Amino acid sequence: MQARNIFKRKNGFDERIMDYGYLVAATLCISMTGIFGAYYNRKNVGEDASALYSFIQICSVFVGWLILYITDFSFDAEVLLYSLAFSVCYTLAMVGMIKALDTGSVALTSLIMQLSLIGTTVWGFFFWDTAVTPFVVIGLVLVVAALALCLFDGKEQTEKKRNKKWLFFVLVMFIGNVGCTIVQKTQQLAFHGQHGKQLMCWATLFALIFCMIRFLRSDKRNARQILKKSAQFPILSGLSNVGNNFFVILLAVSPLSPSLIYPVLSVGGLMVTMLFSLFVFKEKMRWWQWGGVAVGCIAVALLSI
Repeated sequence: MQARNIFKRKNGFDERIMDYGYLVAATLCISMTGIFGAYYNRKNVGEDASALYSFIQICSVFVGWLILYITDFSFDAEVLLYSLAFSVCYTLAMVGMIKALDTGSVALTSLIMQLSLIGTTVWGFFFWDTAVTPFVVIGLVLVVAALALCLFDGKEQTEKKRNKKWLFFVLVMFIGNVGCTIVQKTQQLAFHGQHGKQLMCWATLFALIFCMIRFLRSDKRNARQILKKSAQFPILSGLSNVGNNFFVILLAVSPLSPSLIYPVLSVGGLMVTMLFSLFVFKEKMRWWQWGGVAVGCIAVALLSI
């Protein structure tokens, strides 16, 4: 009897370690999606290679979701409308991110992506009966403060043209990411948590078609050369995207509390990106922008609770 109890305790301990392993893996995956995009841009300086990047990335994402979908097949024709809406938002988020990473800071782009939680939160006030808790109010105030600190770069007028491009692309990314979250949650609420894999598989297929059309209309003269030196980055970015969603699915049925999972994913992923930005990409930002990043991390944590 005593040996059996020891085995049960050991087995439970091992399962808890596995759950935390999923959390670490999901955190790394969520950060690597943008980091691989930044590596790709640095390998192709001076090239407009975003269309090729998006096409390759979505191919790997589609393959990953197709495998997951086949293992848990379901179909409802009404879900296809949600998939189409999700694919439009996903394409905007993906294209906006790679262009924003090319024209601006990796750290700030990642932060704005995480702060897109504000859009989902505000939407929830009106359509999902999201409770207005003190954490949410403080989080929203800190989001505004973080954006004010990060978006003021103190540059001379002659240097602002590139910053305006980054602002445009980061806005496209922000809107797309908010739209993805809204469509996904609305679908899950409408179908009582069913057909999630169908939503993602068909959405990534539609997005693949959009990105293929964009690639075919782009300048493809240097495509072969770009593929030779940097094809691994969009592939790894796509696999990281699938990996993040896969580990989040595993965490959803784990005993870990959502109040632990989502703040760790959001802030942890952001912190990993910050470290790459500072020590690998050697990005330089003003001291108040780093302060804005810190405030943003707190805001993301509060909005994720």
